[in-house]
Order: sequence, then structure tokens, then C-alpha cells
Amino acid sequence: MDQSKYLCRGLCLAILFFISTAVGYGQTVKTNVDRKQILIGERIHYDIRFSFPTKEYQVVFNLPDSLLHFDILNKSRYDSVDAKGDFLVIQKILLTSFDSGQWSIPSFPISIRKINTASSYTLNTDPILINVGYSPEDSTGELRDIKPIIAVKLMDNSWWYIAAAVLIGLLLAWFVYRYLKKRKKRVKPLFHSPVTAYEEAMQQLQLLGNNTLSSNEEVKQYHVGLSDILKKYLSRQLQKNLLNHTTGDLLLTHKQFITGTESLTELATILRTNDAVKFAKYIPPKYESEKTKEQLKNIITGMENHFKNLKTLTP
Repeated sequence: MDQSKYLCRGLCLAILFFISTAVGYGQTVKTNVDRKQILIGERIHYDIRFSFPTKEYQVVFNLPDSLLHFDILNKSRYDSVDAKGDFLVIQKILLTSFDSGQWSIPSFPISIRKINTASSYTLNTDPILINVGYSPEDSTGELRDIKPIIAVKLMDNSWWYIAAAVLIGLLLAWFVYRYLKKRKKRVKPLFHSPVTAYEEAMQQLQLLGNNTLSSNEEVKQYHVGLSDILKKYLSRQLQKNLLNHTTGDLLLTHKQFITGTESLTELATILRTNDAVKFAKYIPPKYESEKTKEQLKNIITGMENHFKNLKTLTP
């Protein structure tokens, strides 16, 4: 008997605790549809609204991915808004149905939990009946004449395509013209080389030194090569083609880059010797040809120092 009393008291306390918990949440849930009768394929806007006294609650919508007799077209993320002191949580669902008849949008379980607590509570939405039908039949029974064929006006848009093609062609022609024009204006360095003019001259003089000078033809090519090395070096420095210049022209050009009368005289001797050998008027001995190469190497080195000083002084 005493045990029955204790059990009854415990049950009453549990019921009171349950009621106090539900009242403590102070929430209300409402469901709403914009229409309860639709034609097949028409849309239904279905809303679920919760009202809380504060923002201290978290809502979990346990919505299925599919419903019997209904297709879910869209299921938006729920919104939270303040309205007249209450905190509203709104879940919107877009439905449709292709089955004729009276169908029920079922009840959904909604989990509610107070933030920072382990307690939770579950509410169920109310089911809603929806009538799905076909368009009403014509009850007048009147016969209607067959409508004549309606002529459809076709818009000829071919000139739009022609105009677009012409415009694209003009734009391409303009871009090609601009590219070619800029390409012509672009000044390319004379005699492309991955090394500087001085480094190239030293490398060519070193290769020329491998010549054995054992025949008159080798001696001729040796001295012609000395003149070409000097002309190419100065051409790259001045960005001006001097390969076809005569000895007199070269001496006038070199005069401004050589300091001292002896150096200019030495250069004149080298160039005239090279010309004499080139036209088979003179064949110097081997030691003289090698000496001529060393003299030219020193002259080019002096010119290089002069050009470096000019670049340093140029602002």
C-alpha cells in the first residue's frame, strides 16, 4: 500500500515536471498552407512557424526528403525574426501533387532544445488535408467551331547574325593591325646574342686563335675574321650596322672611342693589314698575325671601358 502511494506521488511529480518544462519553453507551433484545394501540378506553399519568448532555443526540423502523394519542390533554410517581442522561427516548403484525390500532409516531429542545457522537447505539427483534382469539365455541352489556322509571324533575325559577324571581323582586323603596327615599332637589338657584345668579341677572338695559319687561305680568313669581330662589336654597341663600312669609315667612327694617338695609329695599322691580306696583297708571318689579334683584343677592351664609363655618366 505504501509503495503504491510512493509510486503515485512519483508519477504526479513527473507529470508536474513535464508540464512545467513544456510551459517553461513557452513555445507555440503553427502550420499554414496558402491553399487546400489545387489542380494537379499546382504548387502549395507550406509554412511551419514557431514562437519563443527568447532566442535561447534551438530548433531541429526533422523533415523527410519525400512525402506520400506529394513532391517536395523546394525546402528553404529556416529564418529567424523578431516580431512583437516574440522570436519566430519559420520553415518554408514548396509542394505539389500529381495524384488526384484527398491527401494529407503528414505531421512532422520538431525537436526543441534550450541552448547550453541537455533538456529537449519534441512537438508535432498538425496534419493538413489537401484536395487534388483536375480542371473542371465544360458542362455547357455547346459545340464549338474549329478555329482557323492562325498565321504566325516569323521574325527574320538573320541580319543580326550578319551584323555580329561583320563586327567581329572588324574587331579582329583592328587587333591584327594594332599588333603588326606595334611589332614594326618594336626596336630589336642588332645581332641577337645571349651574351654581351664584349663577351661575344672575346669568345670569337679565342676561337680564332685555334687557327693553325698553315696556309695562305687560313691567314686570309684569320685577318678577315679580326676585322669582322671589331665591326660586329662596335655595331652592337652603337646599334648600327657597320659591317659594310670601309677602313676609312671605321677609323672615323672609332676615333671618338679611342684615347691616344698611338692607339688610333695601332688600330689603323691593324685594319690596313687586314685589308691587304684580304685582297692577297700581303701575307704576314704567323707571329705577326697572332700579335695583331692581341693588339685588337686590347683595343676592344679599351673601348669596352669607355662604353662603361659613358653608361655610368648617363643619368
